[in-house]
Amino acid sequence: MKKLKYHLFHSIFFLIPQAAQLQHSLPDSITNRLREAVAGFKDRYHSPSIVVVIVHDKEIIFSEAQGFVDIEHKIPATIDSKYPVASVTKTFTATMLMQLMQKKVVDLHDDVKKYVPEFRGDTDLPGKSGTTFFQLATHTSGLPRNTPADINFAKQVDKWILVGSPDSLLEASSKKELLQSLKFIKKEYPEYELMSYGDRHYSNLGYSLLGIALERAAKTDYADYILNNICKPLNMSNTGFDAKSLENNIIAKGYYFDEGNKVFLHTPVFKSNSALYAGGMFSTGTDLAKYISFQFQNSNSANSILTEGNRAMMWTFKIAWKPSYPLVFHEGHILGYRSIVTFNPEIKLGWVVLTNTNDFEFSRLNEYFHQLLSPIYYKKPVPDLKEYTGIYQLEGGYGSMEIYLRNGSLYSTYLKEILPETPLISTGNNRFKAQGKGNYNVGYEFIQDENGEIRMLNLGQLKWVKQ
Repeated sequence: MKKLKYHLFHSIFFLIPQAAQLQHSLPDSITNRLREAVAGFKDRYHSPSIVVVIVHDKEIIFSEAQGFVDIEHKIPATIDSKYPVASVTKTFTATMLMQLMQKKVVDLHDDVKKYVPEFRGDTDLPGKSGTTFFQLATHTSGLPRNTPADINFAKQVDKWILVGSPDSLLEASSKKELLQSLKFIKKEYPEYELMSYGDRHYSNLGYSLLGIALERAAKTDYADYILNNICKPLNMSNTGFDAKSLENNIIAKGYYFDEGNKVFLHTPVFKSNSALYAGGMFSTGTDLAKYISFQFQNSNSANSILTEGNRAMMWTFKIAWKPSYPLVFHEGHILGYRSIVTFNPEIKLGWVVLTNTNDFEFSRLNEYFHQLLSPIYYKKPVPDLKEYTGIYQLEGGYGSMEIYLRNGSLYSTYLKEILPETPLISTGNNRFKAQGKGNYNVGYEFIQDENGEIRMLNLGQLKWVKQ
């Protein structure tokens, strides 16, 4: 029983960023600048409200909620206010894919037609569409952005913006309509088309197709799966989907700022239907802070949800997440709302921003937050040269060499039989060089562990381990 209690405590503790009142990691000057920045961005982009939660590792280090989730009734925003997060949903769908792969229910290279026979694709091969789960998850399938079955939805949005139609509901195509449209869908772009870094042929249709395939593979309702297998273990108790919303739910109202008349217009409610898998989720700043914190954890509890390696694989191979080194992020956008989840895996720092406005530019905000906060958390160079000294051995015992200190400089025994005994020259953070011949130098890159201690050395294109 004691072991069970410990396990439950450990599971819950690491998944819940500490309460906002425990913010103590940031200097007051930084906190004040963050508050000013949040207010400035809110006003600049005419957002009725803005929620910002910043996480370092397991702790919320800053949170701020300004404005109203309901202008007419003057309901103030809080970090627990619920906002539609639109395409941020895709990261949860992709996590479901990776979970099912981890459980060996599906494979990344499974053809989607295996589970969605309604999709013909571009091949006549029996049981094949030519499109894999991996392609759908990475937006490399070449499929168009949306299904033609969403023509009425597209018209609803355009009519509302252009002529102020009185529609109170924006409704995506039904699941049945989407499935019926699949026989007409052909690739719009070449698969795996080479593009400039960061670009992709973004496809909402692809993620709806992926979500439908995954719920069939898992033999359970998609929303139930996400809530039970991702949100519940992370204690994201205020996150849900359309009809799967919690009781007495109050979702922030969406607004569109009419620049000409300088007024906020209340936007229609969005009903996702077949877009559930690509953009049907709502959440809060607090819940998404837990989701960010989860990305950094390496424990049995975290790895049981999704292993550290599979999470890193998602960031690196653009499985839902969009890398923009050193940041990883995903935006969400529908009429009346804009959101973003951003994090830096290297320093375990991230933030969520939720707004109830149509237009909001996150690149400037991301840049400002990163420039302000990253210097606080990046590892500093080892100041004491003694930390570098010691015996370094190749894995398997194929060879060893020594880094030693003499007269305040580092020396190496690597190639001592041919290189003169000269001190190593610092070339940057944990990097040194030994003078060679002409322009050729021998480079040393020392690697720190999570505690800042030197544990490895890259030398001669090989990894040496400190003994």
